[in-house]
Amino acid sequence: MSSKFKVLITDPYHKSIYIEKEILAEINAEVNIGHCKTEEDVIKIGSNMDGLLVSYVPIGKKVIKNLHKCKVIVKYSVGLDNIDLKAATQKKIYVVNVPRYCVEEVSTHTLALLLNLIRKISKYDQSVKRGSWDPLAGDPIFRTENKIFGIIGFGSIGKRVAEKIRPFKLSIIVYDPFVNSKLISEYSAKKVELETLLHQSDYISLHCPLNKSTKYLIDFKEIKIMKKGVFIINTSRGEIINLKALYKAIKDEKIAGAALDVLEKDPPFLTDIMNTDKIIYTPHVAWNSVEAETELRKSAAQEVKRVLEGGRPLNLVNKELLKYYQ
Repeated sequence: MSSKFKVLITDPYHKSIYIEKEILAEINAEVNIGHCKTEEDVIKIGSNMDGLLVSYVPIGKKVIKNLHKCKVIVKYSVGLDNIDLKAATQKKIYVVNVPRYCVEEVSTHTLALLLNLIRKISKYDQSVKRGSWDPLAGDPIFRTENKIFGIIGFGSIGKRVAEKIRPFKLSIIVYDPFVNSKLISEYSAKKVELETLLHQSDYISLHCPLNKSTKYLIDFKEIKIMKKGVFIINTSRGEIINLKALYKAIKDEKIAGAALDVLEKDPPFLTDIMNTDKIIYTPHVAWNSVEAETELRKSAAQEVKRVLEGGRPLNLVNKELLKYYQ
């Protein structure tokens, strides 16, 4: 029996696709695997697909123009910076993300990175492996109690970070122009302007999406406002920090340390990595757990299934399309 629908996984990073195949088999959909690296690859394989499941490959205007049957594009992620939303909306293609699959993982990873920075765990580990048993190698180390923890971006992950950090007895301040002070206060935190957060925080954690207003939100000017000795953690998007500004501030000892799960390029060039024990790098892994991957893949496949069956996606991003499907 021929398939009713065709779905393309453009650039899978997981080892098998049994979850997607099992879910989409319920609507007699054929699942195809691409190893697309460029827009041209997607066009060549995906032009006659009914749905796309996308990781990192760019889905720009040129790709979308050449999607002749596509009804839905689902991103295996929260962020959508590799998909041209405007072009997809103009072509009436649903764009969908999976917003909550890794809230626990990213918030826990954020705290792990923060505590690693504060307690100099990676530095001590490397010191011991080099043959040194020096308990003062990481000095100075300060208590967390009564320090100020600044959160930039107060969505699901920012809120969960606030909940998890509370037992450490820090004062929590938040910058998010889209969240009101009443809601923020429910998390034992205080809403402040960005300049205030930068000026007051001992630790700064980034949890905002990447868009025109947040690209290089942390740049030379913003770093100049910060306290000397501040720590910065970024588990959101790499381009929110200007790496040149950050690296200069590390060298100048304005910033005491940084923990980066994301960089401007993913994966980065080796020249993007600063060889210093003041920075902890992890390879965009904050989302990762067995449970998170399973939830992500199930949710993504179910969204494709829902649309191809004639329904509306649960996590529609380009909501402007709803007016066409009343």
